[in-house]
Amino acid sequence: MAPPPAMWGRGTDDDDRARTRSSRASDCVANFRVGERRMETRILIADTDEKSLDGLSNLLTDLGYGVSVARTLDEALDLAARGAPDVAIVALSLAQDEPGAIVQHLRAVSGERVPLLIALAGWGESRHRDEALAAGFDVHLVRPVGLDQLMFILSMTGQ
Repeated sequence: MAPPPAMWGRGTDDDDRARTRSSRASDCVANFRVGERRMETRILIADTDEKSLDGLSNLLTDLGYGVSVARTLDEALDLAARGAPDVAIVALSLAQDEPGAIVQHLRAVSGERVPLLIALAGWGESRHRDEALAAGFDVHLVRPVGLDQLMFILSMTGQ
């Protein structure tokens, strides 16, 4: 049985957290089966943080999304050019200079099919959010991202 929402992500050790995430993912898969179109939704996740990248990738794959992962900005741009993702979740840490560079590059390689651009950040001050949105990101999320929050945003894409 999954812990109550107030306890999510507060396991006493890594095994407890892994079981909690697995249970939550299973619950979500059951709850969201209605959207079989989800399997058609392609999500690109670009992050330098291996744990974050693997965790988010595994979760979204378990939920039925098609997921591609990139560990560098160049790799993300290459994948976006080849696969035209519907959603791009990009860690702002990939931008050596500014968030606008990521947006410009992703839009340039995506052609007419511009993905929903989600900025993933480790900071959440309003000025950081405003900078990401002004740079062209559609959404700014702060780690750790809540499952409900992410699912709501993905549901709004119509995918």
